[in-house]
Amino acid sequence: MTALSAVEAHPALSSTTAYETALAQLREASRAYYGGENSPMDDASYDALRRAVLAWEAAHPHTTAGSTTGLVADGAAGGDIPHTTRLLSLDNVFSPEQLSGWEASLKRRLGRDAEGGFTVEPKLDGAAVAARYRDGRLAQIITRGDGTHGEDVSHVIGSVHGLPEQLDRPLTFEARGEILFTQAQFDTANEVRTAHGAPPFANPRNGAAGTLRAKDRPYRLELTFWAYGAVDLDDESFLPVGASHAEVLAAVGEAGVQTTARTPAGLHVVSTIAEAQAKVEEIAAMRAGLPFGIDGVVIKADSATDQGAAGVGSRFPYWAIAYKLPAVERQTVLTDVVWEVGRTGVLAPTAVLAPVDLDGSTVSRATLHNPADITRRGLHLGDTVTVYKAGDIIPRVQAPVIELRPQGAVPVPLPTECPHCGGEIDFPVKSVCSDWLNLCAPVSITQCH
Repeated sequence: MTALSAVEAHPALSSTTAYETALAQLREASRAYYGGENSPMDDASYDALRRAVLAWEAAHPHTTAGSTTGLVADGAAGGDIPHTTRLLSLDNVFSPEQLSGWEASLKRRLGRDAEGGFTVEPKLDGAAVAARYRDGRLAQIITRGDGTHGEDVSHVIGSVHGLPEQLDRPLTFEARGEILFTQAQFDTANEVRTAHGAPPFANPRNGAAGTLRAKDRPYRLELTFWAYGAVDLDDESFLPVGASHAEVLAAVGEAGVQTTARTPAGLHVVSTIAEAQAKVEEIAAMRAGLPFGIDGVVIKADSATDQGAAGVGSRFPYWAIAYKLPAVERQTVLTDVVWEVGRTGVLAPTAVLAPVDLDGSTVSRATLHNPADITRRGLHLGDTVTVYKAGDIIPRVQAPVIELRPQGAVPVPLPTECPHCGGEIDFPVKSVCSDWLNLCAPVSITQCH
């Protein structure tokens, strides 16, 4: 696989050949993304490439007979377990103007304003699943797959926070939501994996999808679930008749299953799109402090009547939209590592990166914590790495994308002497310059900080 930069992923498609190549790249990325493998492109590059493909299809409808852009997961996922009702994805907008455009299209479908207002909740960056409870027992977990059929991943039952194995009441229903790693769970998962000789996950989303599909690991990893909806199951009437989206999540939460309403970002009911936009901005401002990744905010028509009147398409419902936020996670190439000495004499490595746009700024350097962390993550010069803006301030390298490692790449060389004074290094025990007090302290204080 070949990594695509943001610029490479958003060309102006100028020929049928270019379109077919781009469509094939989308399919490959979707196959990896939904299959729990490391994707050949990050989400921002995927979104940009998808927009270019959709623009070509809108302008050249006679060339798109083989397109999969109208299918859930680009037709790359599937399974053998039928869904109770279709489990669809969401269409995207990227600006206030596009959100207003979505509201206008909703009005056209309804022939009126949305009478029940809108709900606003975080778009969790995980893997969509359907969790089936029968008589209060968690009986089955199924991936989204192609929207009509998914894979049975019930082997993770018992290791997913927010999805209790047994409810307090003998209820039968299907909760729908996202399974993901919180940041703390992701860090622990990579520690467990590397301790077992496995490569670290490149990012939490792919790690969660891969964990759902893995049935033969000698270890178990904890995950977390938040429901964003529910449907009745086995002809049982769990949901109140005509319940709004907010009322559905309230019923699921009262049953004992964790919902998006319980996240720090919460679930908000508003009357207008202008109020929804304000909530989008509030949630975006909270993003850095959330214990899990979000890649957007979801706006839905709250009323069941409005939802039914608006209807659904082949890939997404017309009554809901995902407002995508700027990427805080990207893939780029690790070109070098430079070393400095901190105030306490500890060696501080910094990654030198091929410049990449990240959350509105160009990033060319990122923290690597310490030499032991480099070794644990198995970083090589030339690796395509996942870079994350921790706290939306300090970029950090999460892990390499092993599948994209170039031939002949060498492990990041660790220093054999202090980069300032040439003194001996107490490595790997403490990674500290032995002559720091005599030679490096003044340099560290005046030059490094």
